[in-house]
Amino acid sequence: MKIARQHMDAVLQANSAADLLPIIQQVIELEHATIPPYPCGYFTIRQVSNDLAAEIIRSVVVEEMLHLTIACNLMNALGGAPSIDSPDFVPDYPGELPFGIGEHFQVHLRKCSVDQVRDVFMKIEEPEDPIDIPVVRSMDEMKAAVAQFDLTIGALYQALSLVIQQLEAAAQADGKTIFVGDKSRQVAPRKWFPDPDEMFAIANVDDAARAIKVIIDQGEGTTTDPFDLGQRPAHYYRFEQIVEGKMLEKRPGETPPYAFSGEPVVLDTSRIFDMDDNPKIANYREGSNARRMATQFSYNYTKLLKSLHDTYNGNPDGIDRSMGGMYELRFSALQALETKAEWADDSNTADKQTGLSFEYVPVNL
Repeated sequence: MKIARQHMDAVLQANSAADLLPIIQQVIELEHATIPPYPCGYFTIRQVSNDLAAEIIRSVVVEEMLHLTIACNLMNALGGAPSIDSPDFVPDYPGELPFGIGEHFQVHLRKCSVDQVRDVFMKIEEPEDPIDIPVVRSMDEMKAAVAQFDLTIGALYQALSLVIQQLEAAAQADGKTIFVGDKSRQVAPRKWFPDPDEMFAIANVDDAARAIKVIIDQGEGTTTDPFDLGQRPAHYYRFEQIVEGKMLEKRPGETPPYAFSGEPVVLDTSRIFDMDDNPKIANYREGSNARRMATQFSYNYTKLLKSLHDTYNGNPDGIDRSMGGMYELRFSALQALETKAEWADDSNTADKQTGLSFEYVPVNL
């Protein structure tokens, strides 16, 4: 999806690492803002059903957590500090993504469906031109792309990588570096992200460029095919498997050399919890089981944010508690979704299950 031009201008006009820090904070917010819709869809799939579709969504959630970690590592490497534990960090759904992405595109929290995957999940991950993705290699070419408004999330990351490389080259010419962050704050957990080509500490400009490339390739694919460097479909095409109803396969020697021709991807709507769209805790009657379950879910979500904030701000070993919080979040999601909605508005008679609102609820850890 396209990025509002002023945000790309801010990246390209950065004159120091300090200028980049608020931009990287927005990148962190962007990576997070795309996450709740995905687990919301995943959690609403009843267990032991729709297995392939559920695994596709789950795999993207894991990689988005990887991207969030990479963005926080980049912030720390440049001497900044990620800010995650704040009500302002939490998006209000339905709402727009950071950087004005998608020209006022609205992201919704909804139960899993082909429509939600196509209209929200794929839209978030959509390259400007699927498969044939342009590569911007110079500052002049990047500025030309800005003038033509030919910009995607991948282009934003390309611009960030380019500017970091230029700033580091200028710093090294003076015998300095922009990578002044405390190396002990880097998060690189092999337990959760075992591939050393995907998850690694960022200590220098080469690390930064390589880490940003991981995000681009996993989100949009390579410049020549829909598969990332790990030979998995990039997120956009991974979600498209659910829409097309078949797994994406390579077909060497054919044109094009890939097709949705693999195992069927079934999405049986009868095995999906009937959650209301864009739920809010306040929608449920005070004192009801629905209100209690919705609050507990958002409480656990806020605990997870607090744990991630601690992890990315000097306690990298806290990633174990953070990832454990994801399992706790799923358990409370199932409790909520198995609870019949009891509405605060007596005129609302919709027969729904309690929804997952991903709201910030004050927590003391």
